[in-house]
Amino acid sequence: MGLAVLALVVGRHTAGQEQGQGWAAYDGRDWRGFTPAEKRAYVVGFLAAGALADAGRAGAEGPAALGRVLDSLSRGGGLRFPFGHTVYVTQLDEYYWWENHRPTRLYLALWEVNRRLATHER
Repeated sequence: MGLAVLALVVGRHTAGQEQGQGWAAYDGRDWRGFTPAEKRAYVVGFLAAGALADAGRAGAEGPAALGRVLDSLSRGGGLRFPFGHTVYVTQLDEYYWWENHRPTRLYLALWEVNRRLATHER
């Protein structure tokens, strides 16, 4: 569901923008233009995709195994992006408050925010 919401938000946000811009091109200027619901949808989709990738690396093949592996990774602290969407949305809002961060691609900002959270860095 998160990926479907992300696709809807991204599609809606890009209407009227250059057709060639894909998910990897979004940066802080785009983030600051998102509504709160769009921010939530983007991050939820990102977290869902990350969790699916983590489950795939852990050997999940098929829907039945996927649920079990995701539950295990989540309980055992094995997700690469372990925090809830509200944590990431708040941290991205703070990250992009700084004008010099705004050109940073959104996926790189999420990686940086996650790294800082994991190392308790400010």
